[in-house]
Amino acid sequence: MSPLDIPLLRGLDANAVTAIRQRMVSLTVRSGQRLFDQGEEGDALYTIVTGSVGISAVDPRTGLVRRIARLRPPETFGEMSLLAPGPRSATADALRDTHLLRLSRHDFLDIVERLPQTLRYFTQLLSERLRTADEGRFFSYAPRTFAVLAATRGPSATEFGHGLARAFDEILPGATGCVTEWPDEADPNWLRRFEEAHARTILVETATDRPRSRLVLHQADHVLLLAEPGEPLLPGLEDALANIPSPWIRRDLIVLQGGGSALPRSVHPEVDGLPMSMRLHVRSGNADDRRRLARLTTRSARGLVLGGGGVRGLAHVGVLQALDEAGYKVDFVGGTSMGAVVAAGFATGFGLERVRDWASRDFIGRNPMNDYTLPYVALTRGSKVDTWLEDHFGDTQIEDLWLPYFCVSSNLTSGEIMVHRSGVLTEALRASVAIPGLLPPVCTEDGVLVDGGMMNNLPADVMADMERGTVLAVDVGSDLAFHGVPKYGWRGRLMRRWLQIPDAMPTLTPLLLRAATVSGHAQTTMALNHATVVLKPPLAGIDLWDWSSYEAAAELGYRHTREAIADGRLHAWLNQSGDTSGVQATTSDS
Repeated sequence: MSPLDIPLLRGLDANAVTAIRQRMVSLTVRSGQRLFDQGEEGDALYTIVTGSVGISAVDPRTGLVRRIARLRPPETFGEMSLLAPGPRSATADALRDTHLLRLSRHDFLDIVERLPQTLRYFTQLLSERLRTADEGRFFSYAPRTFAVLAATRGPSATEFGHGLARAFDEILPGATGCVTEWPDEADPNWLRRFEEAHARTILVETATDRPRSRLVLHQADHVLLLAEPGEPLLPGLEDALANIPSPWIRRDLIVLQGGGSALPRSVHPEVDGLPMSMRLHVRSGNADDRRRLARLTTRSARGLVLGGGGVRGLAHVGVLQALDEAGYKVDFVGGTSMGAVVAAGFATGFGLERVRDWASRDFIGRNPMNDYTLPYVALTRGSKVDTWLEDHFGDTQIEDLWLPYFCVSSNLTSGEIMVHRSGVLTEALRASVAIPGLLPPVCTEDGVLVDGGMMNNLPADVMADMERGTVLAVDVGSDLAFHGVPKYGWRGRLMRRWLQIPDAMPTLTPLLLRAATVSGHAQTTMALNHATVVLKPPLAGIDLWDWSSYEAAAELGYRHTREAIADGRLHAWLNQSGDTSGVQATTSDS
């Protein structure tokens, strides 16, 4: 690295640059090794020659670790330690095998004594950096180098790596470099030059029990492990995966499925036990699956999160139809309550036609929550809902859906949101729709779980935190409810007169439903802050408990989404650049 390759030194005169370079000490650290901790005494500046460093800090308000930045060559960090002694404001970890140049404060002060202008230059430089830091900076996960490694017998890592490179180039600008054979002269500097020559780099390793597998894994920003259903782990894989810093380096499990599979086949228990960020299923010869994988691993995917709202949640079926007709692919889904149910049906991969079929067949005029009982725990037994979920989803696991999926429930024991990303799908859905007082809660080892709408009726924040791409959130819970006086039969009118209840007073069941799924101002604001686009179909005229309103709700969702497509409101959601690091272009109908 020449002196001009260090941006920090570009404004200095040649004598000062030479003096500093002579005092810089070469240092090599392995992936996962810590350079310094937040709070420890700072005594040096570092410049990255090869590799990558993660900067993080503990938030004093929450006590949680916050990732601040991921640094690459030729960035510099730790500059404040040169000017004044004091505790480090952040922690630095090597995210890859990393070569650094280190300049100690002692050596810097010695240079300042001989060349005083150096101090003035660094003071001005750090003052500018502090000013821009106050304007706000946040970490953005944007991987550029991917490791591809077989986790079981069967997959061809080389074939997969080349196919992934082609998929990357189909959806993103620039060329992808794929390394399957390492030349004799390969070293970290060679790899750095190769990465600089390509928009993205894929490093392929075909074995787990040789030193090069560790080299490949510890040079990547994102690790992709290939598995065949039912096959056990290859020997040495867990050792090869050791010391990969998490959550900085993601590990996705890619399960290679047969071309004619209805639902994905499950992996071996050994593979299931690996800590993974996401499990993705790719069917043989399926170009859509390959492109979805490429989008999900480069943060250019399209996420769809569906809110709860009783019968109004069936408007989501119309939203999905409008997106499908426009050719807009959805890559990962999530939701709450009825939104969670519709998203789960879509994630099975059986097609929109099947989702429309069960919505119209099972909900038009058929109340799934009218098996009333003695209200000791809830007004209903919940057996009709249980049977419906079992009939449609059986024992399917969340991680064995074609699309990555999550749903949320509310944990009354801990007072926290429960995010379901794995496990039996029916159990997660049953918890997500368990409206307190209307359906019995779900009791688990984690606590007593009820409808997710109690705490987060539109979990755009959960999806955005996955950092996989843009987020389209559909809000069906914040429109006016109990708008106007409902129509009652003669029995209902007689009962109300006998009990002296005004005609405009809602009954208990709709009240419970509205209380559990209403999207208040705070939740709507949170969704706006995290989603790329928020759609809010006009559903004020749809009664929350009128199960004959499916077609009207679906039509409103369909028309509203078609209008949003026509007037360009979904443009930001359709972003395919892979760069969502800037401020999100959030829009809403409210």
